Amino acid sequence: MLEIPVLETDLMTLVPLCAEHRDGVRALWSQPAVARHSGRVLDQFGIPIIMPMASVEDADRLIAFWEKAQADEWGCRWAVLLGSAQAFAGMVGFNALKPHAEIAYHLHPDYWGQGMMLEACEAALQWCLAGEGVARIDAFIEPANGRSVALARRLGMSATGTMSEGAERYSRSI
Repeated sequence: MLEIPVLETDLMTLVPLCAEHRDGVRALWSQPAVARHSGRVLDQFGIPIIMPMASVEDADRLIAFWEKAQADEWGCRWAVLLGSAQAFAGMVGFNALKPHAEIAYHLHPDYWGQGMMLEACEAALQWCLAGEGVARIDAFIEPANGRSVALARRLGMSATGTMSEGAERYSRSI
């Protein structure tokens, strides 16, 4: 099993996603503005999870998907928890790890425009790059998702012109 540490920054704590985050996951993914650019979301059995998310049972299915990815050592997610109250604000993690890590991030709209996801992504990338074997960081972003494109650029990624399922690959070589 992939060991995912707790990561701390000035504003937040990133903890491995688990069942105790189910209400936060549902609150995040029930937001049409978050689900709009998420692409297809599947559970661990390949069954689609309809977005925007309608139930905590769907949140449980999504969490189980990421727990299995961690157990199988190909991906992971952290819950982004803010301040001493540890309020669930979003998720960050990797859809793939080596040799081409693929970062993904989702933040509740209540927290948009405050620089939080940049801080969360930088912490996740620092963890990823501390290991060996990562040659490139990718992110797949729908062109209409301007906030996500801007974040990828702040993380040092550039558009490659390569499309997959309606999303453009942004990349940064290591």
